[in-house]
Parts: sequence; structure tokens; C-alpha cells
Amino acid sequence: MEDRINSTSRRCVDCLVVKKVYDAFSRRECLENLPFEIEYPDECTNDYTFIRTEFGKATIENYESEPFFTEIDECHSKLKMVVGVPVYAVIKRNCDNKLFRVCAYPKCSGTVQRDNIVRFPVDASVYTPRQFLRQGRFEPYVESLVETGCANLMQNATLVLTLGFFFIIKVVTDVTLKIPNFGYCDAPEENNLSMDQKFCEVFLDDKQTPFPTFFPDDCK
Repeated sequence: MEDRINSTSRRCVDCLVVKKVYDAFSRRECLENLPFEIEYPDECTNDYTFIRTEFGKATIENYESEPFFTEIDECHSKLKMVVGVPVYAVIKRNCDNKLFRVCAYPKCSGTVQRDNIVRFPVDASVYTPRQFLRQGRFEPYVESLVETGCANLMQNATLVLTLGFFFIIKVVTDVTLKIPNFGYCDAPEENNLSMDQKFCEVFLDDKQTPFPTFFPDDCK
């Protein structure tokens, strides 16, 4: 590998177009006891149990009609946008234990939102050299992680959630990077476990399925 990296052959280095991070910052938001409306798969609303919350990939929207970047000086601009995170509820139908993933629509002042996205405005100063900003080179990017605190499912299809949001917001642009090339990855090994393999034959073979340990180890 070392010889190949240090070789003067042009094939040892590749140029890849990637998104490079030029600036980034983190922030957190918390929503306490926010009501959400969920849609049950059928009319038997009393037959469901709340299991957990799930979340979609964070999205970026314009703040009203404003652009993402507004110049401040030669090196910085104001980043203004809205970050949105889709919210879902996983519920179980008790009669058959079937799970359903349904949208959770936020309710604000008694009004149910038309989509299941919780939104947060962002306003920050970021590093964006003017020469490249005016070429449309920069774009915002966001990563999110959400933690659920309290969750209570009411009888009127209202789910009350306390949610904590972590965001990493980045300013990125496409660049061309030179990287060492070790060649292409090998094809992975074939999965030989076919779907029609007889379970009992494998289960009764003590070499393929050894008898498990039934009891925990003594700790003295």
C-alpha cells in the first residue's frame, strides 16, 4: 500500500467532487407538552396503545420569502432559514398486536397543522467569502437528533409529547479533493442462507445450533 501511495503514477490519486463544510454551529430546542393529532387506521380508537415516536430526516426551508444568505461583510453573511423535522407515532392495535406508523400533526392554539413537520427558525452569522457567495456556491445543510421525554396518548386522538431537538447546521459547497486511491472495494461474500432453508434441520443439528446457556453466571 505504501508503495502505491508514494508512486508517481497518476492512477494513485483520484479527484472527487464532495461537499466541504466551511462553517458550522450547533443548537438545541425543546418543546414541552406539545399536542399532536394522529390518524388511527380505523375507528376503534380505544383499541390502540402508543409505543414510541420516530422522526424523519431534517429539512431546510426558506424563511418566508427571504434568501438563505444576506451579505454582512467581505467574509460573512447572515444565514436565515427554517429547519423542519417530521414527527411520527408508532401505535399498536391491541386486538392483533399489529404496529402502525402514523403521522403526528402539531396542534397550535387549537389548530391542527396540515403536515407533520415541527419547524424552527434559524438566524445566524456564518463564514461565506463574498467572492464565492455571489457565485451561488454556498448552501445550508442540517443534521438532527431528537429525544423524547414524556409521551401521553389521549382518548381524543391527541398525543402529547415533550421533545428535545439537537441540530448541527452547516454551510457547504462543492469542491474537488485529491485523495489516495486504493482501488475499488471487493464484492461482499454471498449470503448462502436461502429463504426456503428448513428451520428444524438447522435447529436440531447441535453443531449448527449448540444448546444455549440457560442460567446467568454466578457473581461472587
